[in-house]
Amino acid sequence: MIFDPISRFLNQLPPSGRGAVLLVTGISVFGFTDNLTLGVSDMVGVGQFHFSRSMIAVVFVFVMGRLFRLSVMPRNLKAVAVRTLFIMMSMLLYFSVLPMMPIAEAGAGLFTSPIFVLLFSILFFRERVGWRRILAVAAGSAGVLLVLKPGAEGFSIYHLLPVLAGASYAIGSICTWRYCRDESPLALLMCFLIAIGGAGWLYTSLLTAFPAGQALLTEAPFLFRGWQEVDMRFWVWMVFIALGASVALSMMTRAYQLTQTSYATIYEYAYLLSAGFFSWIFWGIVPGMMSFFGIALIIIAGVVITIAQMDKGAQMEPGN
Repeated sequence: MIFDPISRFLNQLPPSGRGAVLLVTGISVFGFTDNLTLGVSDMVGVGQFHFSRSMIAVVFVFVMGRLFRLSVMPRNLKAVAVRTLFIMMSMLLYFSVLPMMPIAEAGAGLFTSPIFVLLFSILFFRERVGWRRILAVAAGSAGVLLVLKPGAEGFSIYHLLPVLAGASYAIGSICTWRYCRDESPLALLMCFLIAIGGAGWLYTSLLTAFPAGQALLTEAPFLFRGWQEVDMRFWVWMVFIALGASVALSMMTRAYQLTQTSYATIYEYAYLLSAGFFSWIFWGIVPGMMSFFGIALIIIAGVVITIAQMDKGAQMEPGN
């Protein structure tokens, strides 16, 4: 009953409007839950984090599949496996660096993915691009340099990981668009959770059997920890993180069913605002002025690339 006013409000909107509201809300919830990662980053390593979250989230996704009568089994296993590999690598890289830099800055690196999608489309699929997208790539690249500040004090090789995550996410997005469009969103999500949970278990087990040196543990503990003993406080955090991620993903799944993917992509940049806001509220972390400018350039580049891609798609439709 508490959701009745919300339901009435959403039902009054056109499908694209409902999709926009759901997507912005879902991606903002992600900004909230990703900040909660910092609450457990001093207890475990990145592999144990993903393994623990996946165990809980798989149950939520299975329940959502039954409630919404959506399949959690893939149709084209080979294509889904390739897509899952790159999305999994992206998330492992992204989360591994969260304790080392402001989440808004790490998110900006991840959201370079539209730039990489364009570059990979040019290199591998011979796509022709116009001046708008060329300028957008230049602006986005300048934004990355402003965020990372290579050569500045405190910069390390680990700060490149979010950009590598963006490149890996771009390949996964290309696979999704070209080979996995007919898959159930929950099937893609279930495969991702199982894969990243298994990878987290394997990675943490290897680090336990072959521990990293003390220098690496001191420099990047979240990245190089083996298995750690945890208490009930850890599992309470993980239930909130997994539940929040599942709620966010359910909203985003419904949003993508209502809104064209190319149109919806623009709203994903709400993540940077949400992640930055909750990072300030919870942890008092605020990116510097140069990073703000860099994040703004990356957002502008992604929006311009997306709009240009939408215009190109419209011109290719019959009657245009």
